[in-house]
Amino acid sequence: MSDRAAPASLGDLLQGEHTLMWAFRSIAFGAGGCPLLRRQFEDICGPAAGTEAFNALSVFVRELGLHGRRKITLHVPGSFRLSRDEQLILATFAAAQDEDYVRLEAHLAWLIASEPSGVFGAAACLVAQAMAMNDLRLRAPQVTSAPLRPALTFDNDVVIPFPATA
Repeated sequence: MSDRAAPASLGDLLQGEHTLMWAFRSIAFGAGGCPLLRRQFEDICGPAAGTEAFNALSVFVRELGLHGRRKITLHVPGSFRLSRDEQLILATFAAAQDEDYVRLEAHLAWLIASEPSGVFGAAACLVAQAMAMNDLRLRAPQVTSAPLRPALTFDNDVVIPFPATA
């Protein structure tokens, strides 16, 4: 687990993360056939692994579009901003690279809004491992839980169900 916050813009991303998000957006917006995308993956991961990683990412995006049960917020390719869903996508692939399969399944379940099929995990792992083999680290943002507050407070035997906060 990393000690960094979730990235807020493309400027916060490392090369592999930036390439992954650029390709994800491009595929989702119908520009997956662009030769520059495939070439970028081949340049950073090698000809064989780059092609396989790009194909796996294409399958992931296509399956998400076909079987996802909620709308995913993506910015257009070239946008400098990152949506919460895009941060979740990066965290999903980082979990795959870290071989943290429990976290991977949790991220996929939230992203898809249903029980994820095996194709999602397999595709994410293939992409993430191809990047790892070429020293392209996908960083997981720090995840902390909210502090717990008591649901009830007692004041002279009077139950206050929703205590006021200052």
